[in-house]
Amino acid sequence: MDRAAIEGVLAEVPHLRAVDAAVLRRLSGAARIVRLERGGALFREGDPCRAFFVVVQGGITLFRPLPDGRIQVLRRLRPGQMFAEAALLTMTSYPVHAEANDAGTEIVEVDGKVFLDAFRSDPRVAAAMVASLSNWLLQLVDRIDELSIANAGARLARHLLRRPAKSTKAGFEVDLGQTKKELAEQLAIAPETFSRLLKKWKDAGWVESDGNRVTILDADALEREGE
Repeated sequence: MDRAAIEGVLAEVPHLRAVDAAVLRRLSGAARIVRLERGGALFREGDPCRAFFVVVQGGITLFRPLPDGRIQVLRRLRPGQMFAEAALLTMTSYPVHAEANDAGTEIVEVDGKVFLDAFRSDPRVAAAMVASLSNWLLQLVDRIDELSIANAGARLARHLLRRPAKSTKAGFEVDLGQTKKELAEQLAIAPETFSRLLKKWKDAGWVESDGNRVTILDADALEREGE
């Protein structure tokens, strides 16, 4: 991927669309492509902040290891999403691990020093970062709300009801946007518990499940489960 293609990737990031073209050229000139296989580490918690990133293809998981050997998933990123800008602005080291969750993952890595120079000198870059951080804060609030619910069934029910859905003859089809195992990790639900919940709800006629898609047949029942 050449410099023009990298500039095009940056220009499509929602929070960078208002940034001046000259600034995007500066950022793309200080960027490189990183390629990772599934499970490959982009950075580890405690590594010095060196850059911010944009997913080009594949995906990245941000997570923290837990003392019992499990992981706490904080965010899953897909193509077009930017991340680690907050760490560059406020920290000296990355606060989480970042790993590829797909084979053939490609990332644009933008040099942190060049980015910080642009942030300090161009109000539009600063405004873009405020918008990005505000969006991330709202996501964290939703995540805290989900994880504050002790009952695993309530967490899953609320998550399904909040996902974008497509109306079908049977009900409302929800694309999980990730594997069921990944979603279970995100919601801090043991995989076997997650499977039991879906089977229980399927047997009760509340949902149908097909791969990474769940069709909600009885939204009222799920709403009661999420209370």
